[in-house]
Amino acid sequence: MSLSLPTLSLPPVPKAVIDIMRLEAGPAALPTSRLFLAASLVAYTAGEIGQQLVSQDILPAIAYGLASVVLLVGATFIALLLAGARDRLFQTLAALATIGVVLAVVVVVLHSIVAQVFPPPLPTARLVNFLLFPLVLWKVTLFMWIYRHASLRFVPSLAVSVLYVGFTVFVLAPLLARAFSFL
Repeated sequence: MSLSLPTLSLPPVPKAVIDIMRLEAGPAALPTSRLFLAASLVAYTAGEIGQQLVSQDILPAIAYGLASVVLLVGATFIALLLAGARDRLFQTLAALATIGVVLAVVVVVLHSIVAQVFPPPLPTARLVNFLLFPLVLWKVTLFMWIYRHASLRFVPSLAVSVLYVGFTVFVLAPLLARAFSFL
C-alpha cells in the first residue's frame, strides 16, 4: 500500500517559485512580463532592506538594498551576455529576485524568532548569523540552480552565485554598516 500526500492546486507563479526552490524547475517557469520583473526587483530591494533592518540602521539598510539589486542586475546581465543568452535576462532576473524575496522573508522571520529566544544582552546578532548561515548556502544553491538553467555551465553558475552572495553578505553589508557609522 503506497501512501501519497495530497497535492495543492496553486496558481502558476507560486507553483513555479516552489518548484524552483525544490530544484525542479528553472527560470523559464516564470512569466516573461516586464511588469513581473519590475515587481520582483522592487520586492527584492524591499526584502534586502528588511533583512538588513533587523540588525542595521535605516540608511545602511536602504543603501544595501539598492546596491544589492544593482549588483544582481549587473552580474546577471554580464554573465548572460558572456554566455550568449541575453534573451533569458528577464526571466532569470525575475527568478533570482523572487527567490531572494522568499529567502529574505524567511531570514527576517527566523531572526525575529531567535531574537525573542535570546534577548539583547546576549550576542544575538552573532548567534543569529551563525544559525542562519545555512540559508546563505541555500541562497547560493538556488542562485546557482537558476543561473545553470539560464544557459550558464556549472562552474560559471557556481562562481557567479558564490561571488554575488558572498560579496553582498560578507563584504557589502559590513562595509556599508561601517561606512554609515561614521556619518
